Amino acid sequence: MKAPFLFLLLAGLPAAAIEKPVYKVLEADKERKVELREYADIPVATAPMGGMQNQDGSFMKLFQYISGDNDGKQKIAMTSPVFMQTTAKDRGPAGSGRMSFMIPAEVARAGAPAPDGKDVTLGKIKGGRIAAIRFKGHKSEEKRQAAVQALQAWITEKKWTPAGKPFFAYYNPPWTPGIFRRNEVLIRIK
Repeated sequence: MKAPFLFLLLAGLPAAAIEKPVYKVLEADKERKVELREYADIPVATAPMGGMQNQDGSFMKLFQYISGDNDGKQKIAMTSPVFMQTTAKDRGPAGSGRMSFMIPAEVARAGAPAPDGKDVTLGKIKGGRIAAIRFKGHKSEEKRQAAVQALQAWITEKKWTPAGKPFFAYYNPPWTPGIFRRNEVLIRIK
């Protein structure tokens, strides 16, 4: 009896213990698990990837950057979520998408160190109004597309105009069981 409780407690700790972007909820539909949020700019380190199924080592490039592969040899805390933006086709040529780690606020204020690797760049995810829907489970094309369609339907109902393609946010480490995972689809709103 104690072991399952401890497992449940520990499964949620990794995502709860690290810095996440701050946003204000402007509107929510709790039943559908959708929200309209207002974000400030999110400073990020970014690496190219070939699509959701072909990440071309992008995670390791970003992990090396935060582990000290930068001009300051500075170790940077891991944040959540990992953002992924792709082209319309999930499996595209190298560079058809990108993976980003959020730079912690304190590091961003002090000036994030420049990456040593040529494949990692610093930038930002522009703030503004963004619609979001949560979904659970491990990454799969079917789950992503179902969530995209549900979010697009909500946006259409609200008569909002999307600005750009959907992008994804994954909050948990890969070992987190599917039922405890927090994943999101995000679509910018004009």
